[in-house]
Amino acid sequence: MGIRALVGWLPDDAGRDAVALAARFSASGSTTTQACTVLPQSWPSPSMAKIDAEYRRWLSERGVAAVESARTELAKLGIPTGDPDAFYVSNTAESAGLDEAAKQHGADIVVLGSKHAPHRHFGPGSTTDSLLHSATVPLALAPTGTRESTSPIARINCAYVGTAQSEDALTTAAALAADWSLPLRLVAFAPRASTSYPPFGGYDAEDVVSAHWMEQARKLLSDAETSLSDTHPEVPVSTALGVGNGWEQAVKAVELADDDLLVVGSSRLGPIARVFLGSSASKIIRHTQVPLLVVPRGSSIHPHGPTSEDQ
Repeated sequence: MGIRALVGWLPDDAGRDAVALAARFSASGSTTTQACTVLPQSWPSPSMAKIDAEYRRWLSERGVAAVESARTELAKLGIPTGDPDAFYVSNTAESAGLDEAAKQHGADIVVLGSKHAPHRHFGPGSTTDSLLHSATVPLALAPTGTRESTSPIARINCAYVGTAQSEDALTTAAALAADWSLPLRLVAFAPRASTSYPPFGGYDAEDVVSAHWMEQARKLLSDAETSLSDTHPEVPVSTALGVGNGWEQAVKAVELADDDLLVVGSSRLGPIARVFLGSSASKIIRHTQVPLLVVPRGSSIHPHGPTSEDQ
């Protein structure tokens, strides 16, 4: 059965971008998709019974319309779907509703579109921002304009620095590369702070620190590449180091193409596995112009084998 994706659906450009990214996943390898719309819960108090009944009826009609529009979009792109293919739920918070739906339906990833961002960039709205700091499953982020293409992913990239969170991201990236028969590239970023004033200690001191980090990053990438050759010998692995003045230049330096997917690990929040973006992950998301997969620490994707429904 492969990967199970849950799309956060609203009938707008962000929703269509999210479905288009799910379509790209399906074109890349075995993936089934479900679309979920979260509606606000009706008033808990029956004191205004008539108005409450009308509100609940309006919500139901809105939910049915969202399901039908999602089905139309999924069918238009020919995406293999789960059962049900589309549904709606009620919750006080859209982010909590999507996270709970992902758990109930066994989704491996939640796919989200972008709000109010430049073309080919990802800008989180309030729901996405909340999920980026609380989700218990990996989040696939579709930049604006993703709907312009449904071509398959051609290469998996993984931001790797040897930390626990990047190890979880690496496990997921390697599993996807193996399941989708794609090459895997390990990338590290070495941004140098851009400033018009000399840093404390002078530019020479900053050059020494930068050179030391680049040397360390190359060693980490090389060690991870060697390890992957043992655990996933079927996956072609390469490495790249992005160096530049600031995060924008460092991200551009690794030359991510339109058909790349970048996997990023997150920090851990609380006693259980959840997404929590550190400053580095936030900057990578801000400056990356390709789809991303944000993996909570302690979580990873393990593609499913065929189920009785698939046989």
